[in-house]
Amino acid sequence: MAATIGIKIANGEFYSIIDENSSVKKRLILTTVHDKQHSVQIDLYRSFSRTMADAQYIGSLVVENIKPKSKGEPSIEMVISSSAAGDIIAEAVDLDISGGEHQVLNVSLKSLDENVKEYDIPDFELEQNDEPPSGLYARANAVQQDEKKGFPWVVLIIIGIVIVLALAAAWFFFFGGKNMVFPGKSEVPAVEKTVPVEPVPPPPEPVAPPPVTEQAEPVAPPPVIEAPVTPPPAPVHQTERIRPPAPVSSYKVPSTIPKGGVRYTIRWGDTLWDISEAFYRTPWLYPRIARFNNIRNPDHIIAGRTIRIPPRN
Repeated sequence: MAATIGIKIANGEFYSIIDENSSVKKRLILTTVHDKQHSVQIDLYRSFSRTMADAQYIGSLVVENIKPKSKGEPSIEMVISSSAAGDIIAEAVDLDISGGEHQVLNVSLKSLDENVKEYDIPDFELEQNDEPPSGLYARANAVQQDEKKGFPWVVLIIIGIVIVLALAAAWFFFFGGKNMVFPGKSEVPAVEKTVPVEPVPPPPEPVAPPPVTEQAEPVAPPPVIEAPVTPPPAPVHQTERIRPPAPVSSYKVPSTIPKGGVRYTIRWGDTLWDISEAFYRTPWLYPRIARFNNIRNPDHIIAGRTIRIPPRN
């Protein structure tokens, strides 16, 4: 039976979102519990019974510095996805603040299962005043004596002898081999041999160099740079491709948007991003227009459809 990934809502119950290892991505809009709330904490759990009875904590998303609003108004967008490899990715962001904090939680359920270990609890316990059995210390002392008796002293002595012999051989090879006389051989005195050396002639007397008369060095004429016969080709300037303005940019937006919204007919070239920029002076509130008109995919809108633009707040 596959487990379910969900969150713990305000009343303490488990709210199921997606199944584990289902390769599904879902989007939720969350609301605040209190008025003028400044932060929201979203706790993720995994449960097999879809309740908090066996829920296992996965991680938390904390969105701070949110825009204060009345309780119950949707403002936090949460996107959660599950992969077949057992990875859970959750994202949360405040829709009412342009460029607000974007929190991301990435958890591997396989590594989470490997970290959970069960420990056996002993079925007995010694009180503080109880003493261990009398034979416990005696047995420990006997084991320590056996270990002392079995210490390999012979091996250490052999290693020491080998080290001493190696040091003596090295000293003999580098320092003492020239002055030692082996038994049975007599030391042969060194015979000095004189070799005649020819006398070295005295160096010749230095001869004064002839006087050097200064002569003016010839000055080379400056180089002549010839102009090119044909002028170099003019640099080619590449013009950047500029996206034409959206049709909604020419729409006369009212200064005040009523509570029921303003009717607008989508024209070819419009996007929810451009419509949000025209009506709200910021493109980041395009999800509000999508939610108000039940548009599931904000990237796919049809020209000719009439929608309503809700007020910003």
